[in-house]
Amino acid sequence: MATTISLAEIIEDLQGLEPKILEYEKKYQLLSAYFYKLYKAGKLEEKWDFQNWAGLYEIKLDRLAEYKGKLNEVLPKLPLIEVLEDDFLVTV
Repeated sequence: MATTISLAEIIEDLQGLEPKILEYEKKYQLLSAYFYKLYKAGKLEEKWDFQNWAGLYEIKLDRLAEYKGKLNEVLPKLPLIEVLEDDFLVTV
């Protein structure tokens, strides 16, 4: 049975991941999106740091996907001045 994660838990997870991910980005002077592309393409040596960084980044991507799936819970609560187009937040 799948567990449902709340928006608050998703945000908490994302905020908890960010400092750890930033440490790797600073250490290797590489943003995670570029690192991850190199990692997935097998262009980097096998190293514990890289495996851990990739794992953290994958969790971040999963949580962001979960958050995007739950945006409809948040948007009605915001004081928007006009209705958003269906694809307005797709590229964020």
